[in-house]
Amino acid sequence: MKDLSRTKRIRYLLILVILITIPCYCLGLVILRVNQNKPEEITPTVTLTPTRTATITLTPYTTSTMTQSPTVTQTGTLPPTSTPTLTATVTATPTTTLTPTHTQTPTPTATLVPPTATNTVTVTPTLTEAP
Repeated sequence: MKDLSRTKRIRYLLILVILITIPCYCLGLVILRVNQNKPEEITPTVTLTPTRTATITLTPYTTSTMTQSPTVTQTGTLPPTSTPTLTATVTATPTTTLTPTHTQTPTPTATLVPPTATNTVTVTPTLTEAP
C-alpha cells in the first residue's frame, strides 16, 4: 500500500469503509421490517388516585418528637405624634430716630438794580439878561 499513489490509496480506503458499513444498514432494515408486522400495543395510562387509610399503631414506648414552630409576635406602635418645639425668632422692627439738623434759612440781601435810561425831555427855562 505504500507503493500506491495517494489517489488510489484514498479510493481503496473509501471502498473499505463502504463495505464495513453495509452490515449495519442491513441490520437496521431488518429491525424496521420486524417492527412493522407487530400489532399496536395498548399502552396503559397511570392515574394516581389518592386514598387515605387510617391505621392504628400501638407502640409500647413513648416517643417524643421535637418540632420547632416559629412564633410571630406583633408589637403595636402608636401613630407618629407631633411635638411642638419653641423656636426663637428675631424680627427687625424699623424705628425712627430724630436727629437735630441745622438748616439755614435764606437771609434777604439787597441787590442794586442799575438805573435804566429813559428818554425824557426836560425843559428848563433859563433867563438871560440883555444889556
